[in-house]
Amino acid sequence: MEKANLNIHKTSADSDNDSLFDHVFRLYYDKLLHIALGYLNCKEDAEEIVQNTFLKLWERRKQIDKIANLNNYLYTLTKNGCLDLVKHQKIKIGYSRQHQTMQQEFINDQAASLLIENELKSKIDQSIELLPEKCRQVFLKSRVEGLKRNEIATVLNISPRTVDNHIANALKHMKFHLRDFISFLF
Repeated sequence: MEKANLNIHKTSADSDNDSLFDHVFRLYYDKLLHIALGYLNCKEDAEEIVQNTFLKLWERRKQIDKIANLNNYLYTLTKNGCLDLVKHQKIKIGYSRQHQTMQQEFINDQAASLLIENELKSKIDQSIELLPEKCRQVFLKSRVEGLKRNEIATVLNISPRTVDNHIANALKHMKFHLRDFISFLF
């Protein structure tokens, strides 16, 4: 980044301030850049801090005669600009790390949930396979196919009361075989 050209066209009364500002800029730019580079790892950031230092000086150019020690004033502006940037970068890094941790936990939770879901599905399938044939047929038509008790009774040619008994027995059986998952899920 080149040194900023801060010569802004003003009235002739301001030309003395402008030439003084140009002189200060040329005198201090490299020194302040060196100071900023001591705080920062990035030359572009250091140049931006120094530019901001001179911008602040330009904005206060009419009160420049009230500054007791210009060297200390510019050094302090530069140092504070660098420290503010470093502090801001640390906050961004901390937020980024926190965000990454939260994403990793979410991924781990998703993976664990998927594992448990797959294991539960497998256990449900095994439990259904252990049911007696007629009980399994009734249970699957009720819970998987979504048929009502009267529809099941008609399809399987059994009484609605028998359908109720098979479903009750199947649910007891499932509850027993899935007891480890049921306590975990609730």
